[in-house]
Amino acid sequence: MDIPGTPGDASPLPLNGRALQAYEYACEREKVTPEEIASAIGTDLKEAEGLMRSLCDLHLLWPTPGGGYTASSPRIFGAQLIAPAVRELAERQQHIMHMMERLDSLAEIYEQSPAKRLRRPEIEVLPEVDSVRSALNGLSAHASQEILTSQPGGARPADVLKEALSRTELVLRRNVTMRTIYQHTAQFNPATRAYVKHVTPLGAQVRMLSDGFMRLIVFDRETAVLPLHGNPQGAVIVSDQSIVDFVVEAFERVWPTASPFPVSYDQNQVMGASEEIKLAISQLLVEGVEDKVIARRLGMSLRTCQRHISDVMARLGARNRLHAGYLLSKVVDDLR
Repeated sequence: MDIPGTPGDASPLPLNGRALQAYEYACEREKVTPEEIASAIGTDLKEAEGLMRSLCDLHLLWPTPGGGYTASSPRIFGAQLIAPAVRELAERQQHIMHMMERLDSLAEIYEQSPAKRLRRPEIEVLPEVDSVRSALNGLSAHASQEILTSQPGGARPADVLKEALSRTELVLRRNVTMRTIYQHTAQFNPATRAYVKHVTPLGAQVRMLSDGFMRLIVFDRETAVLPLHGNPQGAVIVSDQSIVDFVVEAFERVWPTASPFPVSYDQNQVMGASEEIKLAISQLLVEGVEDKVIARRLGMSLRTCQRHISDVMARLGARNRLHAGYLLSKVVDDLR
């Protein structure tokens, strides 16, 4: 049903031009006649009678005893005019809700069927951050046993942690186990510490590695969300069981080597963390890795990385970076 006066309606309210003039004239008087309207707006009697009939159809004019017409408030006819459209809109909304309920019930049947496992794509590319977030929300909501995550790159942005917090809370309150690996540098970020401090009492296990493990999220050892090559905003959803098993096995190998994530500090802890970072840097120096690559792998800024490298060189008495790598390699050879 079209609502008169709305865009696309074939019969809009005739309240423009002469019709509006006629209605305004009638509102100024107790009653009017077609002749008076014709004279007032400068038209002939036939057009004036047509305008008044239209206004009567909309209940903006009412015939009076003894002839003539009197104006009435649009509020009187408005409810009658709009009511059918409102009723139809409510019926459509109810129909949509009914369809959504039916689709949900069918989706539940499909999710539990072998057909889903046979037909779902083994690799699905999500190039946009919104589609990635939507997928993560859906996978988290359906997780029933375990979620494994690795978040390299140092501190995570505060807005990302805030979004992840509500999702993590819901997962943990369903008794789904959750294990997360960060890098050592993340422990110095207040937002990351606050996040870990909040989720740990709920059952989350959080550990750290110096050199970053690959970014991943694995749901129930069935679905893995991995980075999309060349697009930091995107992701790849992998459901091929062989690939997922490989990713889980890699995670399980590094988990025992990771250290617990501290949510509070004393001086000794800070010193110990700094030494672990310097040790990781030393290992990469031996491999001849460039400063900017070391910084990226350890999740820190280039400036901070170079400061640690300077400290390592000073301890070794190295003249330059190349000399430091040589001295460190000799130490490694001697230990062998």
